[in-house]
Amino acid sequence: MHGGKGAVDPVEMGVVMWKQAFHSAMMEVQAEKLKKRIEAAWGPMMDKVADAAIESMGKLWQSMLQQAGAEQEFREKLARIWSEGQKQK
Repeated sequence: MHGGKGAVDPVEMGVVMWKQAFHSAMMEVQAEKLKKRIEAAWGPMMDKVADAAIESMGKLWQSMLQQAGAEQEFREKLARIWSEGQKQK
């Protein structure tokens, strides 16, 4: 991408960017094609799987929030204890 004097070659950079964009666009089209076929073949089953995932991930998310809350509570208590210890010195 650099010319002989360390300068950026904008044409070469453009070629690289267009190649990357082409590959990205090709993958997007391929994904869209597959989405249609997957929906047609497995739509009802995938709906059940999605429901199961939402239910399970929701429970997991709630437990992570509870754990984070417990950890935050510990941090606050620890900071309070250390702060009180510093005042007694």
